[in-house]
Amino acid sequence: MKHVAVMCVFCLLPACSSSSNGAGGGGIGNDASSDTGGGGDDSSAQDSSAADSSMHDSSAGDTGNGDSSNTDSSASDSGGDAEPGDASDGGCTGVWLVAPTVPASIEVPADGGGVLLHAAGAGTQNYACTPGDAGVSWVFVGPQADLSDCNGNVIGHHYATEAGAGYPEWITVDGTYVVGHKLAAYTPDGGAGSVPWLLLQAVDHGGTGTLGQVAYVQRLDTDGGNAPATGCDAGDMVQVPYTADYYFYGP
Repeated sequence: MKHVAVMCVFCLLPACSSSSNGAGGGGIGNDASSDTGGGGDDSSAQDSSAADSSMHDSSAGDTGNGDSSNTDSSASDSGGDAEPGDASDGGCTGVWLVAPTVPASIEVPADGGGVLLHAAGAGTQNYACTPGDAGVSWVFVGPQADLSDCNGNVIGHHYATEAGAGYPEWITVDGTYVVGHKLAAYTPDGGAGSVPWLLLQAVDHGGTGTLGQVAYVQRLDTDGGNAPATGCDAGDMVQVPYTADYYFYGP
């Protein structure tokens, strides 16, 4: 009887060991499946779509029309709340994509198409105290702004190209971009305390997303962003907060 009992004990041991290993393996599997490290990096998407044009530079600031920003690529990455992909995928419809009524001077031409994308811009208009014939004064060097959809998700960024403040750029998280040049400006009644509304024409594109089809851009409903009214010392820099709505038009 003693021999039989010993043999039964040894028969049970493999079964217990096998059950224990199975539970441990399941725990590791659960940890791996919960890993979310597959999210993309905005900077890598931007690099992959960089154009050959000298006007497009992800490390440059926005452009001098008050519509760009002198942010670097690390600043762009800071807004990476949006998932990579076409910026039009935010599910924004209805009123958000209706073309606004504006003064004739900044209307999109009849052949300019319809609204492809509407983004809310929030950031700064940046100025440098620069010597000139009349002494030193604040000179616009470009905006630095995030672009958000109707849900408040960051879908892109706005800054100046290396061509200067006169050629602002807008880039979405899929790496698609458009560079514009100012055609006209308008200051609404009571709006002298903010940067003007603008109509810009696209002069360069890159990528396959929505911004790659843009022909015209409007900057509307601006709040803030004007250069300081005070004097300055050469070399001083200032960032003035502003917000605006950007409408992108195309076929």
